[in-house]
Amino acid sequence: MPNRRTQSAVNATAARIGERLTKKINAVEAERDGAYRERAHLVALLAALTDDAVISYARDVEEPGWQIVYLTLGGHQATWHISPRDADLFAHVERVDVEDPRAQWDGHTTQQKYERIAAWTAELTERCGPACSEMHTETGRCVIARNR
Repeated sequence: MPNRRTQSAVNATAARIGERLTKKINAVEAERDGAYRERAHLVALLAALTDDAVISYARDVEEPGWQIVYLTLGGHQATWHISPRDADLFAHVERVDVEDPRAQWDGHTTQQKYERIAAWTAELTERCGPACSEMHTETGRCVIARNR
């Protein structure tokens, strides 16, 4: 049976390990949250450049305040869950009720979403090209893409 001194040393070591693990977990969570914030900025930008973007509360997340942004890109739906801490980035997006037809998930997977985005990006690149910036209207939307 360990003596008091040994037990005290074990407890102190366990406490130091616990503190280091807690710091590491906090750092990993902060890094993850930063990456999600960065993604949210880009999705907010994409929503601003996309006709008919809408946002609604997420029925599939039990934690309150989560939302889903629904975009149509190249004729296909793309959606992202938005954390309550990133909601401020989406004030410009039309908020709709969860029953609104525009806020109904079409069943796409994450892989399908990014395949759709890649296809739409390729189409816009071919259609608009680098000179696209000269063809933008006062709304910021490309005249070529709008007249497709």
